[in-house]
Amino acid sequence: MTVLHEDPTEAMTSRLKTSGILLMILGLLGIFVPQMLSLFVEGFLAAIMLIGGAVSAYNTYHFNRTNFTDWLKPLILIVGGFLLLVYPSSGIAAIILVLSFYFFTDAFASFAMSYDRYPQPGWFWMTLNGVLSALLAALILVGWPESSLMYLGVFIAISLIFDGLVLFMLSRAMQID
Repeated sequence: MTVLHEDPTEAMTSRLKTSGILLMILGLLGIFVPQMLSLFVEGFLAAIMLIGGAVSAYNTYHFNRTNFTDWLKPLILIVGGFLLLVYPSSGIAAIILVLSFYFFTDAFASFAMSYDRYPQPGWFWMTLNGVLSALLAALILVGWPESSLMYLGVFIAISLIFDGLVLFMLSRAMQID
């Protein structure tokens, strides 16, 4: 009896292409309904915090229930997750504010790397990345908190589109080789 094995490169190429297309479709859906994507992400984060808090509380109860400081982590996770569920708009505003600080940090790091690389090839792209990150951070802060619901969904949607595009193009490059 002969067993046919699928070519691993062909299988990977197919999976990359399918994953890429699915991520691009999800990203495009997110562009059209960014508020829904923001609420989904915020709800998902709340669920992760609640589950993490419950697991942490279980472990603390069974292994070290008498130490007050061991109860802080589960308490913070459960209260934080509950607050995200009860006040989703405030949760999204907080998430987008943290994202803004990330973009400022990324801009600073990109400018530092660009300065270190100058005049070697690639310094311009690092500078451009820094400028774009700083603009995104400023854009968030200018519209914060009113635009948080839209920005979070749009940023995640754009990320999904580019992640999908990269996987799709990787699958194409693998087919050429």
